[in-house]
Amino acid sequence: MPIDAAKANATPLFAAEDLRRWTASVFVAAGARAEDAQTTADVLVRTSLRGIDTHGVARILIYLEKVRSGEVNAQPNPTSERRDGVLYFDGDGGLGQSMGMQAVRAAVNLARETSVVTCILRRSGHLAALGQFVLEAAEQGMVALLCQETPALMALPGSTRPGIGNNPIAFAAPVAGKPPLVFDIAASVVARGNFTQALRDNQPIPEGWAIGSNGEPTTDALTALNGAALPIAGHKGIGLAMMVQVLAGSLSASVTAASAAANAASGSAGNVSGFLMVINPDRMIGRDAFDAHMATWLVTYRASSAQGARYPGERAAELEQVRAVSGIPVPLSLVAELRKAGDLVGRPFGLVPRPA
Repeated sequence: MPIDAAKANATPLFAAEDLRRWTASVFVAAGARAEDAQTTADVLVRTSLRGIDTHGVARILIYLEKVRSGEVNAQPNPTSERRDGVLYFDGDGGLGQSMGMQAVRAAVNLARETSVVTCILRRSGHLAALGQFVLEAAEQGMVALLCQETPALMALPGSTRPGIGNNPIAFAAPVAGKPPLVFDIAASVVARGNFTQALRDNQPIPEGWAIGSNGEPTTDALTALNGAALPIAGHKGIGLAMMVQVLAGSLSASVTAASAAANAASGSAGNVSGFLMVINPDRMIGRDAFDAHMATWLVTYRASSAQGARYPGERAAELEQVRAVSGIPVPLSLVAELRKAGDLVGRPFGLVPRPA
């Protein structure tokens, strides 16, 4: 009986726990501490569980290569101090998923005793999906804002080189009895990881996403990677990126912008900075008043929208529940990358897909 071609080419599904275990083992084999490797695996896999596939397990090979090259410190000694009311967290170049989570948890703990905690995160590996970090704070009852400076990846049409990072911004707030509100965007039309996935799949990108190094629009993924991403809403996207550049870059005197040329090829710098703010509603206005106001305006929002409207974060929460049972889809092109990652450190990617 002939093999069903559609089934043969279907995207395989892998159990989240299997992916977590294998991912952690890969980073340990590359020299990372067990706790950093496990946190990195937890964050990347949860990112994929919530449907942000370009920033989840798709980043494993990129980060692994940076650990092996020394751009990301496999054995960091992160430090933190509070000075003039600001928490300064230095990640010592460690894996961004672990350094970012440590900074968020430190800020959340401080916020239990005060209304607002401002944190400057320096010398961290690339954080990937910022929404995962503010989600952590929201699940602890806090409102959180996080932005990260990236190497120069973005420019306006006509530019012959990237002029500023696509500097992502994420925001989260708890919603009583419901999933947290989580809003996570880059200042570019799409995250640069979409170019990488299109190149991996040998597919074009839509018009309006990028320009080439000649400043002209392109639908070729490789040309886009060698050119620049376009900002959302033109000059408004550039303005948002500049705000992040000040908060996450200038206030920390980071070296990310200065080292952009070395990092832009992969889009995932090993030495980046972020700006984090955690707000405790209990101390700001009181939990009951906060929850009541959130509920009221969300009712208004839903009533003005089409039937079945959701606020940011609801869809991701629903998808996380579905994928926790059905498995995480991993395109065959990405499976090949995961196999390469495993072979690099002697941890073969031998996971068995779930039945279709």
